[in-house]
Amino acid sequence: MDAVESLGFYCDHRLYPLNSYENRVYQVGIENATPLIAKFYRPKRWSAAQIQAEHDATLALKKAGVDVAAPLLMRGKSLFEHQGFYFSLTPKVIGEAPEPGNLNQLFQIGELIGAMHQASRDWQIEQRPYLSAIQRIERACKVVLESSYLPKSMTPAYVQVVEQLLLRITQTLPSHQSNSIRFIHGDCHRSNIIAHDDAMTLLDFDDCRMGYAVQDLWLHVSDANERRAQLSELIEGYESQCDFDSRELDLIDAMMAERTLVYTAWIAERWLDPAFPIIFPHFISEEFWRQHIQDLNDILVKWGQWR
Repeated sequence: MDAVESLGFYCDHRLYPLNSYENRVYQVGIENATPLIAKFYRPKRWSAAQIQAEHDATLALKKAGVDVAAPLLMRGKSLFEHQGFYFSLTPKVIGEAPEPGNLNQLFQIGELIGAMHQASRDWQIEQRPYLSAIQRIERACKVVLESSYLPKSMTPAYVQVVEQLLLRITQTLPSHQSNSIRFIHGDCHRSNIIAHDDAMTLLDFDDCRMGYAVQDLWLHVSDANERRAQLSELIEGYESQCDFDSRELDLIDAMMAERTLVYTAWIAERWLDPAFPIIFPHFISEEFWRQHIQDLNDILVKWGQWR
């Protein structure tokens, strides 16, 4: 409340923590006004310049008519500091996450992502550069192997499946041109979209970066048995706003492997945060790691079935 009131607002003492493991996000009641969303950034994760690049991108998208939740501008600033923490304020968007597998909503999601990509088609965000799946996987693997959480008995199986995945990715990436890399949301799952009044609003650009368009689409496929129908709706909606290169579908397996590995390394890196053992108590069990290795092997087995 002190941080919010330092910008001239008056809080009504209604504070609600929102789901956010990486940062700390609160809905803050404001006297005689709509609540604000206050986002406090995890220290040392992003520099001020990188956070500002995120803000500038969302503000530019909003100006271009794309339905995104952009931070408030006050006296020409969107990023503020209070007691050593960077924070921002965003107007509350009322609604709920889209329903998994709803084909009509998948078309709308495709439209929204296509509009975002079309508006940002010529952008180059130097503060958020492209990192290949290989680079991100190698870093994640290093984090896991240097931690004490992976059982030693499972280390050989983990290393083996990671090496096999890296080989497949190495064989896949060269056929995709670097000039297809564009600005992307980077973490575009359904919890970062709000459906309201027959419209969709895209939230939380914390992981925005340069990448391939399909990265923002594939996370909305919620059922492997229905993936062709779901992808069809997503792409049809997308192409109503922006061209899509269907060859990028071959990258989804690499992106699945990357996300699975990076997610586990992320928990390992954050384990000393008091919230993480509470949220992920199974992380230190052998069953978690057995399932993790199985999930990686499943990606290998099903490789190349997205087209």
